[in-house]
Amino acid sequence: VAGFVGFAAQSTLWNAFAGVAIQIERPFRVGHWIGVGEWVGMVMEITWRATKIRTKAGNLVDVPNSVIAAQAINNYSEPAAPTRIQVEVGATYNAAPHDVREALPAAVRQAKYVLPAPAPDVIVTDFADSAIVYRTRFWIDDFSKDDLAQDAVRTRIYYEFKRRNIEIPWPIQIQYDRSQLIDRTIHT
Repeated sequence: VAGFVGFAAQSTLWNAFAGVAIQIERPFRVGHWIGVGEWVGMVMEITWRATKIRTKAGNLVDVPNSVIAAQAINNYSEPAAPTRIQVEVGATYNAAPHDVREALPAAVRQAKYVLPAPAPDVIVTDFADSAIVYRTRFWIDDFSKDDLAQDAVRTRIYYEFKRRNIEIPWPIQIQYDRSQLIDRTIHT
C-alpha cells in the first residue's frame, strides 16, 4: 500500500512540476491550437495537473502535464499565422505534369479560406499504380478551419480538372473466377 501511495505522490508531484514549467515557459496559452502526442486541439485550460484540449471532434481531453513535458509540442498558433496545409490528388498518366501543375494552383486560388500569399505550390510525390500523385501546398490563417480549407480545395480541384479534361483515375481491379483459372490450366 505504501508503494502505491508513494507512486501516486510521485506522479502528482511530477505533474505539478511539469505544470509549473508549462506556466513559466509558456510554450502555449489558452486559445492556442496545439498538437501533442496523438492529440490536436485548442487549449481550453492549463492547471497544475493537466492541460485540457478540445479536439476538432469536440472531445475534451485532459492531457497530464507530465505527458506534455515529455513530448514535442506543435503550436499551430505561434509564432503567428498563417499555417501551411496540403492536399494530395492523383491525375491520369495521360495528363502532362506541366498541365496538372498549372491546374492545381488555379484551383487552389479559387478555394475559400486559402490565402493569396504565400502562393500555393505543387510537387509530384509518387508514380502510383493508377495515377501520378501531386501534392499542392497552400496557406490558411485559421488552423481551426484546416478541414474546411482542404474540402474547399479538393472541390475546386475536381471542377478545375473537369474543365481542363484531366482525369482523376480510380484503381482498376480485374477479378478472375477461380473455376475459370482452373479450367484454363487443365485445357492448356
